[in-house]
Amino acid sequence: MTRCGVLACMLAVCTLGLAQPVVAQNNAGELSVGYSFLANDDLAVNQKNLPLGFFFDSAFELNDWISIAGDLTGHFKRGIEPSASLDRVVPPIQTQDFQAFSFNRPETGFCSPRLQDCKVHIQTISAVGGPRFHVPAGRARPFVHIMAGATRSLRKIEFFGHTSTNLTIQPGGGISVDVTDFTAIRIQGDYRRVFFPEPDQTKPGDFPSLVSKDGADYQDFTISVGVVFKLGERP
Repeated sequence: MTRCGVLACMLAVCTLGLAQPVVAQNNAGELSVGYSFLANDDLAVNQKNLPLGFFFDSAFELNDWISIAGDLTGHFKRGIEPSASLDRVVPPIQTQDFQAFSFNRPETGFCSPRLQDCKVHIQTISAVGGPRFHVPAGRARPFVHIMAGATRSLRKIEFFGHTSTNLTIQPGGGISVDVTDFTAIRIQGDYRRVFFPEPDQTKPGDFPSLVSKDGADYQDFTISVGVVFKLGERP
């Protein structure tokens, strides 16, 4: 899905929504579920997109303009071929604690020479929450939000598994358009920043989990499309 295609879809949905008469939004809350695509991922050396994903979102509406929302997303990619061009970029490490050094060894450092046909599996699970601001416009409801929470990351290279849970901020926005009185469709885009710690190579035993090389934060982008289910009415 290209950026131009996403923008075109959002513009079309917005145009359809604005063409409808203004109606009051008086829902107590809503649940949303659908597909999510993640771009610019850094868990694998030669794989930047995670095409398999989902999102689950819930929101409690304070009024027509503000709600408190929570967002759970998961993105996956399995069977990634290791990047052969990076073989042995990092010299072999003479230790049995392979996991402690996962941040500075490319995938092929684990796959060669003994594991000639290994695969890389990566996944991220993110849970964030925060305020969401709506702009009622007929049957359409554009919105923006800023959320914070945590992301659980996994990079598995054959039988070597490396995980990490890190602070995450996720600003974004989108638009929901009513289909019926109880359902709507949603398109949403988010910027996600995952704060990875900087490794201390003088104390490798203190870093048994996945960390980011040079302490660089991950900067991901997600596009989500799904269905919204409206719940009840505010008192």
